[in-house]
Amino acid sequence: MSSTSIHYLLDHLTKGQLTEQEQQQLTEIMQNADQESFVKEELLKMLQAEAAGMDSPVSSQSIAGQPGNDDWTHVLQSVLSIDKTAGATPASSSGSGGILLHLRAGLRKWSVAALLLLALTGGAFYFFHKKQTMSVAGHPGTPVPAAIKPGTDQAILTLADGRQVVLNDAQKGILSRQGNTRVIKSADGKLAYDAGHGEHNGQGAPLYNTITTPRGGQYQVTLPDGTKVWLNAESSIRFPTAFSGNGRDVQLSGEAYFEVAPDKARPFRVQAGATQTLVMGTHFNIMAYNDEAAIRTTLLEGAVRMDQGTQRTALQPGQQGDFDINGGTLTTRTVNTKAVVAWKDGYYYFDRTPVQSVMRQIARWYNVEIEYQGAIPRDEIVGKIPRTAYVSDVLHIMELIGIRFSIEGRKIVVLS
Repeated sequence: MSSTSIHYLLDHLTKGQLTEQEQQQLTEIMQNADQESFVKEELLKMLQAEAAGMDSPVSSQSIAGQPGNDDWTHVLQSVLSIDKTAGATPASSSGSGGILLHLRAGLRKWSVAALLLLALTGGAFYFFHKKQTMSVAGHPGTPVPAAIKPGTDQAILTLADGRQVVLNDAQKGILSRQGNTRVIKSADGKLAYDAGHGEHNGQGAPLYNTITTPRGGQYQVTLPDGTKVWLNAESSIRFPTAFSGNGRDVQLSGEAYFEVAPDKARPFRVQAGATQTLVMGTHFNIMAYNDEAAIRTTLLEGAVRMDQGTQRTALQPGQQGDFDINGGTLTTRTVNTKAVVAWKDGYYYFDRTPVQSVMRQIARWYNVEIEYQGAIPRDEIVGKIPRTAYVSDVLHIMELIGIRFSIEGRKIVVLS
C-alpha cells in the first residue's frame, strides 16, 4: 500500500472516522513488518505536531530515523503528562496514597494512535519499568506504591481421595498414582497424565482429578488421552484420570484453551456452565467465567459443535459460539481469534474491548479488586500488552484514552 494511502488511514484513525473496511486494512498494515517503520514515523509526526501545539516538547531526534528508547520516552512523556490546566480533576482525597492518572483532554482523540504506537515498540515497556516515580496530583517525585506484579504458573491439584497438591511448589517427577495412571510434573513444570494400560481403579469406578488456578495463576496440563489444556486465571477443570467407554468428558469453569488429541471413536466433550462443546480433535478456546454475561466457544482449527439445551451451532475456524446467559440465546459470529487466545501466548490483545471486560481480566490476572467511582467508562480499548507487564503498565495504556485510576494497596479504583 502506498504511503499516501497509509497516511489517509492514520488520519481517519485519529479523527475516529475509520470504516470497518479501513480498520481491517490498517490492521493488516500493522502486521506487515515492511511497513512498520513508516507507520511508526507517521504516528510520531502526528503526536509530535499535536504536542507542539500544546507547548509540550517532543524530541526531534525521534523523527530522523528509527526511534530508540530515549526517543520513545520523550514521546510518552508528552502523552502521559499530568493535566495542570484549569478545571483538571483533583487527586483522590482518600489519603491512602493512590495514584491519579489523567490525560490532557486535547490528546484524547490521539488515544488509538498512541496505543498503536505502543504496540509497535518494546521501548514503551522499557520506559515504564525504568521509571521509578511519577507525578501525583501535579507534584513530581512522589514514590509509586508497591508494584502489583503479573500472575505466574500456579495451581492446585485435587486428587481423587481429596488430597491437594500445590503444583508450583511440588517437586518434578511422579506426584501420585491414580489407579493405573501416573501423575507427573515434567521438567518444564507442566502436569501430565500417563494412563499406562489401565482405565479404572480396579472396581470399575473412574477416578476424577481437578486442577484449579487461583487469581493470578495459570497452568498447563496434558490429559490422559494426550489432549493439551491451558488454564487461564481463576479457572478449573475436572477430568477422569483415564478415559473409558465411548466418550471423553471434562468439566470446565473459567477459561481454557484446548488442543484435543484426535480419536474418531471417542468424541471429546467439554461441559461449561449450561453449554456443552462436542469435539473430535481440534483447537479451540472456551470462556465460561461466572462473572461474564456469556459463555463463548471460539474455534481456531477443525470443527466443533456447541450445544445449549435444544439449541445447537456448528462452528468453523474463525467463528465463535456465544451463549447469552441472560437472554438464553445461542448465536454464531466471526471473531478475531488472535485476540481471543492471546492470553495463552502470553499477552493481551484488546480489539475494541469494553473497559469493564478489560478490568475483569486485570482483576483475575493481577489478583486485585476493582472498584468504580461514578459512571463506568464506555470506552473501548485497542492494544497489545504483554501479560508479563506490571499492572501500572496496563493502566498507563488505558490512561491514553482519558480513563483515570487510583491504586490503593491491591484495589484499583476507576475514576469517572
